[in-house]
Amino acid sequence: MTAGMWTGRATWALALAAALVLGACSEKGETDIVKVGRIAFEAYFPDEPAPRTELTRAQLDQIPSAVLALSFDELPRVFIVPLARNGDYLTYMDSQRRGFVMHDGAVTGTLGIGFDLDAVKAAGNDPVFHQTPLADWPGQVNRSYQYQVRDGAGYVISLTCTYQKVARERIEIIEQFYDVVRIAETCTNSARQVTNLYWVDDETGFIWRSVQWVSPKQPQLTIEVVRPFLDG
Repeated sequence: MTAGMWTGRATWALALAAALVLGACSEKGETDIVKVGRIAFEAYFPDEPAPRTELTRAQLDQIPSAVLALSFDELPRVFIVPLARNGDYLTYMDSQRRGFVMHDGAVTGTLGIGFDLDAVKAAGNDPVFHQTPLADWPGQVNRSYQYQVRDGAGYVISLTCTYQKVARERIEIIEQFYDVVRIAETCTNSARQVTNLYWVDDETGFIWRSVQWVSPKQPQLTIEVVRPFLDG
């Protein structure tokens, strides 16, 4: 994809992901998505009445693939694994078949969460969509979010985003610790203002944790990288 094009269209990739889930399980036993769903279910809904427990790193290490943790509305974390790839776009899905398309640190599509994000148009220098060392982050980028309405027409929200360094912090993600810089991103147009947060490795620009706005009708998503996706 060239810079500035609409990217992250969710429909085909998420449909492919659902097919992979349904098709792979019977022949090879548990797929990653089935396994992560079972582990989460056993922790959150045990047979014997007991408080719900957070998954441990040891439990998540049973999943050999990349893993992201997702949370919103103060609900327990949902763990999602990649099931399809199209260039730099990874389609993740949870055990409830809710789908999320990621490009580097950015959510570019969703399915199954309501008023779903269909695509994002981002500039080539957008550091959330293109991993960039923190020293090279631009002062401002333009970004547009596209949604499908009932008649099939596209509904677009365009925003101008600026960045501010907030603090250097040490964060914990499922028993692993990272030294990062917290960045506040303020995105505005004439009708709205949203603030996204990113916890960034300043040398590489890798985003370990983020709180992202993806839809005007849904709460922000908190995304944490439990295990990064690695090529090869």
